[in-house]
Amino acid sequence: MSDVAGAAGRRLLLGLVLLLGAGLLTAPLATAAPACPAVALFAVAGTNETSEAADPARSVGLLAGLTDPLARRWGDDLSVRYVPYPASLDRPVLYPFSEGRGAERLARDAGGLAARCPDTTITLVGFSQGADVVSDVVHRATNGTIALSPDRIAGAVMLGSPRRDPRAPNLLDTPGRGILGPRPTRELDVYDGRVYEVCAPGDPICATETLDVTVFRDGWASGAHRSYPSVEIDGVPLFTVLERAMDAVVARATTGPVS
Repeated sequence: MSDVAGAAGRRLLLGLVLLLGAGLLTAPLATAAPACPAVALFAVAGTNETSEAADPARSVGLLAGLTDPLARRWGDDLSVRYVPYPASLDRPVLYPFSEGRGAERLARDAGGLAARCPDTTITLVGFSQGADVVSDVVHRATNGTIALSPDRIAGAVMLGSPRRDPRAPNLLDTPGRGILGPRPTRELDVYDGRVYEVCAPGDPICATETLDVTVFRDGWASGAHRSYPSVEIDGVPLFTVLERAMDAVVARATTGPVS
């Protein structure tokens, strides 16, 4: 195998297992408790894509292009829940309060499921401000400040996070950092490669150097910030890579797709 082909193979393998902890690859199949899904995927939409009144069972925003095919393919074996939160920059609440409410809701919902369903595999994905929410929760879990332990988070992916740390595990080699500055990378060590950042080239929200109010206000709607469905990893669209990763997670927890 050539070096180029080898690198591509390694990247695709990384994509296939990025949501799989080592324990998931070797653990025997678990039987979930009644009314508990085999796998739960909590999706957190981006700025202006949802609200606190949104229906958690209804997909919204950019992430719908990832979660809808998975939901159709896996049926009841995969529970996809969208986190209702303000998702605003200044209305109805300022960004820090919006993100904080999202983190509290995700922590409560995922923590409640983890307590109620000990055999359910829990995964997280967030885009834009939703990626900030996911980042907040995985760090809070590490610090023990929420009722969700790091070992219950089988995998998390953050797309276009304003809190992106360029030193964190990343599926794309994009320079720069999140516009709001990174959370401590060392707090991700406990996840042993189960938490990933993805920053598209030129995305002003996750690939900047300094805080700029104009970029912060306008960057959320930029083309680069919304390019994640089509951005490629060694020629394969990112959403295809992430779908394959989730397929591997659910297949491991069940007997196979519904169709």
